[in-house]
Amino acid sequence: MSYIYKGVTSFLGKLKGTPSEEFNVLILGLNNAGKSTLAARLSLETGDALKRISPTVDLTERHLKFKRIKVCLRDLSGQWRMRQSWHTFYQEANILIFVVDSTDASRLSEARCELCDVLLDERMAQVPLLLLANKQDAVGALPSSMISELLGLNRLEGRVWEIHGCSSLAGDGIESTIGWIYGKLKKLRTPSRFSKLLTPSFLFGPTCSLDFRRREMNIS
Repeated sequence: MSYIYKGVTSFLGKLKGTPSEEFNVLILGLNNAGKSTLAARLSLETGDALKRISPTVDLTERHLKFKRIKVCLRDLSGQWRMRQSWHTFYQEANILIFVVDSTDASRLSEARCELCDVLLDERMAQVPLLLLANKQDAVGALPSSMISELLGLNRLEGRVWEIHGCSSLAGDGIESTIGWIYGKLKKLRTPSRFSKLLTPSFLFGPTCSLDFRRREMNIS
């Protein structure tokens, strides 16, 4: 029996395979918006590590896992000269996080212009957007609803987007941000061979007329 058990588990292991996909999460925003601290928080850094965070000069990459999904966080500098090269990272982006400083109303128009340029690029047309209204714990912070209106997010059409209030420094809103990212990437993940074997159509064949249509449309 032990040989049979080992053979079955080995077979199932090969079917399941080792997940090798890594998704790219692009973090953009103006300088001083709090992107670097956000990236550190998403990497679950705490204490002294957060105190040593300094503004990103060019690019900082962090490789981590959200549950079982491999993620590469790309935190790009918001300095003006670096914004000119943001476009070189669009092609591989799976999720866009755009961070704004909720306390700096004077730069919201600048942030809006930069965000528009990003969203108008055809390479970003299908990329889900999460806008983070950062520094919500600070005095004078604008509420996320007002920021959404000022940035014109309510007029976006044909794009998956949400806005969350957060404080990357205090850690507020980080858990919901990770949950949002995970939910979107889970839909993009390629099903393993093992999971495909467990679909009803594979095990039992077509069971109703809808199954025939799914097969014709290549929907698993």
